[in-house]
Amino acid sequence: MKNKFSVMDGLLKGNAVLAKGMVIAPIIICCTTLQNALLVSIAFALITMITVCIGASYSKDFSYAVRTILYALTGAGVSIPVLLICRAINSNFYDNAGTMTAVYLPLLSVNSLIVLYAESYFYKMPRKKMPVALFFHILGFCAVACIVGAVREILAYGTIMGNAVDMPLLMKGFSSPWGGFLLLGGLCALHRIIFSEKSDE
Repeated sequence: MKNKFSVMDGLLKGNAVLAKGMVIAPIIICCTTLQNALLVSIAFALITMITVCIGASYSKDFSYAVRTILYALTGAGVSIPVLLICRAINSNFYDNAGTMTAVYLPLLSVNSLIVLYAESYFYKMPRKKMPVALFFHILGFCAVACIVGAVREILAYGTIMGNAVDMPLLMKGFSSPWGGFLLLGGLCALHRIIFSEKSDE
């Protein structure tokens, strides 16, 4: 049945990044290594899960514009301790990932799953199913972020989690935003091919 709830939808077929093109900037800019990708994933997961769950309690008597502002303010408030946690996990995170990371990570507080998709999708679900669907959408983002980070680290630096791997040729361009954009674009195309073939069967 087309409307039947599937907890796997956000992880695979309905992946927010690969299928919907949402929240791609942090992956392209920040996920240059697997370590950075893991920290971006932690920040995204905590900010999004907490903010969307809190936002579900806001009254529907508020206008859509007011609710959207509340979601953004909630996300901004949640992001402060979350980003401090990431900094505590790796004190050199901002230095290693670059200045752009310091700009883009706070923007996770207003990511598409919070300010757009929550209102149009998650909050229309039964309360018991909503956290499960949200979890798998978050997991889908984290999986893509870590795949992109790992591949870029191998191709650009010849390492994985800082450990050297046997790479005959390094392609430094993959450490730049355009390299991340090309890699993510390739994954999106592969995702479309795989799931369009399955839907035709």
